[in-house]
Amino acid sequence: NDDPRTEYTYGEFPYNSVDLLVDRSQKYVTRRDDDGRTNFVDLGSGSGRLVFYQCLTRRNWETHGIEISQQFHDLALGSCAVGHAEGFFGPDTGQPDASRLAFHHGNALGVEDEFFAHTRSEDNERIQRVLSTAHILFAYSSVWETERTQPFSQDLQAMILSSKWSERLAEVCPQGCVAITTDRALSPDFGWKLVDRADVDNPSLFGSTGFISVLEK
Repeated sequence: NDDPRTEYTYGEFPYNSVDLLVDRSQKYVTRRDDDGRTNFVDLGSGSGRLVFYQCLTRRNWETHGIEISQQFHDLALGSCAVGHAEGFFGPDTGQPDASRLAFHHGNALGVEDEFFAHTRSEDNERIQRVLSTAHILFAYSSVWETERTQPFSQDLQAMILSSKWSERLAEVCPQGCVAITTDRALSPDFGWKLVDRADVDNPSLFGSTGFISVLEK
Protein backbone atom coordinates (compact mmCIF):
# COMPACT_ATOMS: atom_id res chain seq x y z
CA ASN A 1 0.00 0.00 0.00
CA ASP A 2 1.71 3.20 -1.17
CA ASP A 3 -0.92 5.65 0.07
CA PRO A 4 1.00 7.99 2.43
CA ARG A 5 -2.21 8.74 4.33
CA THR A 6 -2.17 5.21 5.76
CA GLU A 7 1.21 5.57 7.47
CA TYR A 8 0.97 4.65 11.17
CA THR A 9 -2.38 2.90 10.66
CA TYR A 10 -3.24 -0.77 10.54
CA GLY A 11 -5.06 -2.49 7.68
CA GLU A 12 -8.41 -0.76 7.52
CA PHE A 13 -10.80 0.48 4.87
CA PRO A 14 -9.01 2.59 2.20
CA TYR A 15 -9.63 6.33 2.10
CA ASN A 16 -10.35 6.35 -1.64
CA SER A 17 -13.05 3.71 -1.16
CA VAL A 18 -14.62 5.68 1.68
CA ASP A 19 -14.58 8.81 -0.50
CA LEU A 20 -16.34 7.01 -3.34
CA LEU A 21 -19.08 5.63 -1.09
CA VAL A 22 -19.60 8.81 0.95
CA ASP A 23 -19.70 10.96 -2.18
CA ARG A 24 -22.24 8.63 -3.75
CA SER A 25 -24.35 8.53 -0.60
CA GLN A 26 -24.77 12.30 -0.44
CA LYS A 27 -27.26 12.39 -3.30
CA TYR A 28 -29.66 10.35 -1.14
CA VAL A 29 -29.45 12.64 1.89
CA THR A 30 -32.63 14.60 2.57
CA ARG A 31 -32.12 17.74 4.60
CA ARG A 32 -34.56 19.72 6.69
CA ASP A 33 -34.68 23.49 6.35
CA ASP A 34 -33.19 23.90 9.81
CA ASP A 35 -30.28 21.54 9.17
CA GLY A 36 -26.97 23.32 9.48
CA ARG A 37 -24.15 20.82 9.27
CA THR A 38 -24.06 17.34 7.79
CA ASN A 39 -23.89 14.81 10.64
CA PHE A 40 -21.55 11.94 9.78
CA VAL A 41 -21.15 8.97 12.11
CA ASP A 42 -18.48 6.26 11.85
CA LEU A 43 -19.81 3.24 13.70
CA GLY A 44 -16.85 1.25 14.97
CA SER A 45 -14.38 4.10 14.52
CA GLY A 46 -11.35 2.39 16.06
CA SER A 47 -8.50 4.84 16.57
CA GLY A 48 -10.43 7.50 14.65
CA ARG A 49 -8.64 7.58 11.30
CA LEU A 50 -11.78 7.90 9.13
CA VAL A 51 -13.32 10.47 11.45
CA PHE A 52 -10.17 12.60 11.27
CA TYR A 53 -10.08 12.16 7.50
CA GLN A 54 -13.71 13.20 6.99
CA CYS A 55 -13.26 16.16 9.33
CA LEU A 56 -10.19 17.40 7.44
CA THR A 57 -11.56 16.87 3.92
CA ARG A 58 -15.22 17.94 4.29
CA ARG A 59 -16.62 21.36 4.99
CA ASN A 60 -19.31 22.21 7.54
CA TRP A 61 -19.69 18.65 8.83
CA GLU A 62 -20.16 17.26 12.32
CA THR A 63 -18.11 14.05 12.33
CA HIS A 64 -18.56 11.51 15.12
CA GLY A 65 -16.79 8.29 15.95
CA ILE A 66 -18.39 5.56 18.05
CA GLU A 67 -16.07 2.86 19.39
CA ILE A 68 -16.69 0.06 21.87
CA SER A 69 -13.00 -0.56 22.69
CA GLN A 70 -11.62 1.65 25.45
CA GLN A 71 -8.09 1.21 24.11
CA PHE A 72 -8.92 2.43 20.61
CA HIS A 73 -11.13 5.20 21.98
CA ASP A 74 -8.22 6.46 24.11
CA LEU A 75 -5.95 6.48 21.04
CA ALA A 76 -8.53 8.57 19.17
CA LEU A 77 -8.79 11.04 22.04
CA GLY A 78 -5.02 11.36 22.20
CA SER A 79 -4.78 12.13 18.49
CA CYS A 80 -7.70 14.53 18.80
CA ALA A 81 -5.92 16.46 21.56
CA VAL A 82 -2.80 16.78 19.40
CA GLY A 83 -4.91 17.96 16.46
CA HIS A 84 -6.58 20.64 18.55
CA ALA A 85 -3.23 21.80 19.93
CA GLU A 86 -1.83 22.09 16.40
CA GLY A 87 -4.89 23.96 15.14
CA PHE A 88 -6.13 21.24 12.80
CA PHE A 89 -9.44 20.99 14.65
CA GLY A 90 -11.49 23.31 16.80
CA PRO A 91 -11.95 27.08 16.82
CA ASP A 92 -8.29 27.81 16.01
CA THR A 93 -8.46 26.57 12.42
CA GLY A 94 -9.36 30.05 11.17
CA GLN A 95 -12.02 28.56 8.88
CA PRO A 96 -15.65 29.32 9.80
CA ASP A 97 -16.89 26.34 7.78
CA ALA A 98 -14.35 23.90 9.24
CA SER A 99 -15.83 20.57 10.22
CA ARG A 100 -15.99 19.52 13.86
CA LEU A 101 -15.41 16.12 15.41
CA ALA A 102 -16.18 14.16 18.56
CA PHE A 103 -15.50 10.64 19.82
CA HIS A 104 -17.80 8.50 21.95
CA HIS A 105 -17.02 5.30 23.83
CA GLY A 106 -19.73 2.71 24.31
CA ASN A 107 -22.14 0.27 22.75
CA ALA A 108 -24.13 1.67 19.82
CA LEU A 109 -26.75 -1.03 20.29
CA GLY A 110 -27.80 0.58 23.56
CA VAL A 111 -28.39 -2.88 25.05
CA GLU A 112 -26.16 -5.76 26.03
CA ASP A 113 -26.03 -9.00 24.07
CA GLU A 114 -23.81 -12.07 24.01
CA PHE A 115 -21.04 -10.32 22.06
CA PHE A 116 -21.20 -7.02 23.94
CA ALA A 117 -21.51 -7.97 27.59
CA HIS A 118 -20.39 -5.43 30.18
CA THR A 119 -20.08 -2.57 27.67
CA ARG A 120 -22.30 -0.01 29.33
CA SER A 121 -20.67 3.39 29.60
CA GLU A 122 -21.63 6.89 30.64
CA ASP A 123 -21.47 7.84 26.96
CA ASN A 124 -24.16 5.40 25.82
CA GLU A 125 -27.03 7.90 26.11
CA ARG A 126 -25.02 10.46 24.17
CA ILE A 127 -24.33 7.84 21.50
CA GLN A 128 -28.06 7.30 21.03
CA ARG A 129 -28.53 11.06 20.61
CA VAL A 130 -25.75 11.19 18.02
CA LEU A 131 -27.33 8.37 16.04
CA SER A 132 -30.74 10.06 16.24
CA THR A 133 -29.42 13.03 14.21
CA ALA A 134 -27.22 11.17 11.71
CA HIS A 135 -27.46 12.13 8.05
CA ILE A 136 -24.81 9.62 6.96
CA LEU A 137 -23.83 6.51 8.90
CA PHE A 138 -20.73 4.52 7.91
CA ALA A 139 -19.92 1.04 9.20
CA TYR A 140 -16.99 -1.09 8.11
CA SER A 141 -19.11 -4.18 8.69
CA SER A 142 -17.29 -6.76 6.56
CA VAL A 143 -16.71 -9.15 9.46
CA TRP A 144 -19.79 -8.33 11.54
CA GLU A 145 -22.29 -11.01 12.46
CA THR A 146 -24.80 -11.92 9.76
CA GLU A 147 -28.46 -12.75 10.18
CA ARG A 148 -28.66 -16.26 11.63
CA THR A 149 -31.89 -17.44 10.05
CA GLN A 150 -31.23 -16.06 6.56
CA PRO A 151 -27.65 -14.82 6.13
CA PHE A 152 -28.04 -14.26 2.36
CA SER A 153 -30.87 -12.39 0.63
CA GLN A 154 -31.75 -13.60 -2.85
CA ASP A 155 -33.73 -10.40 -3.47
CA LEU A 156 -30.82 -8.12 -2.59
CA GLN A 157 -28.10 -10.53 -3.70
CA ALA A 158 -26.24 -9.67 -0.53
CA MET A 159 -25.24 -10.98 2.86
CA ILE A 160 -27.50 -9.47 5.54
CA LEU A 161 -26.32 -7.99 8.82
CA SER A 162 -27.70 -9.44 12.03
CA SER A 163 -31.17 -8.09 12.75
CA LYS A 164 -29.90 -6.64 16.04
CA TRP A 165 -28.07 -4.02 13.95
CA SER A 166 -30.81 -3.46 11.38
CA GLU A 167 -33.54 -3.22 14.00
CA ARG A 168 -31.74 -1.09 16.59
CA LEU A 169 -30.35 1.38 14.04
CA ALA A 170 -33.80 1.68 12.48
CA GLU A 171 -35.25 2.49 15.90
CA VAL A 172 -32.76 5.21 16.80
CA CYS A 173 -31.71 6.73 13.45
CA PRO A 174 -33.92 9.38 11.86
CA GLN A 175 -36.18 9.00 8.86
CA GLY A 176 -34.07 9.36 5.72
CA CYS A 177 -30.78 8.42 7.36
CA VAL A 178 -28.35 7.12 4.73
CA ALA A 179 -26.31 4.12 5.90
CA ILE A 180 -23.18 2.81 4.22
CA THR A 181 -22.23 -0.75 5.15
CA THR A 182 -19.53 -2.99 3.70
CA ASP A 183 -20.01 -6.57 2.47
CA ARG A 184 -23.25 -6.89 4.47
CA ALA A 185 -26.47 -4.99 3.82
CA LEU A 186 -29.00 -3.79 6.39
CA SER A 187 -32.26 -5.71 6.37
CA PRO A 188 -35.23 -4.19 4.49
CA ASP A 189 -37.51 -5.87 7.06
CA PHE A 190 -36.81 -2.92 9.37
CA GLY A 191 -37.22 -0.13 6.83
CA TRP A 192 -33.75 -0.04 5.26
CA LYS A 193 -34.15 0.38 1.50
CA LEU A 194 -31.09 -0.60 -0.52
CA VAL A 195 -30.66 2.18 -3.09
CA ASP A 196 -27.10 1.74 -4.36
CA ARG A 197 -24.03 -0.46 -4.23
CA ALA A 198 -20.47 -0.23 -5.47
CA ASP A 199 -17.52 -2.58 -5.66
CA VAL A 200 -14.53 -0.80 -4.13
CA ASP A 201 -10.88 -1.41 -3.40
CA ASN A 202 -10.03 -3.11 -0.11
CA PRO A 203 -6.64 -4.84 -0.07
CA SER A 204 -7.39 -6.53 3.26
CA LEU A 205 -10.18 -8.57 1.64
CA PHE A 206 -9.25 -8.47 -2.05
CA GLY A 207 -12.07 -6.00 -2.59
CA SER A 208 -15.36 -5.12 -0.90
CA THR A 209 -18.89 -4.16 -1.85
CA GLY A 210 -20.34 -1.04 -0.31
CA PHE A 211 -24.10 -1.01 0.26
CA ILE A 212 -26.01 2.27 0.56
CA SER A 213 -29.40 2.06 2.28
CA VAL A 214 -31.94 4.73 3.17
CA LEU A 215 -34.17 4.43 6.24
CA GLU A 216 -37.86 4.65 5.39
CA LYS A 217 -39.84 4.38 8.61
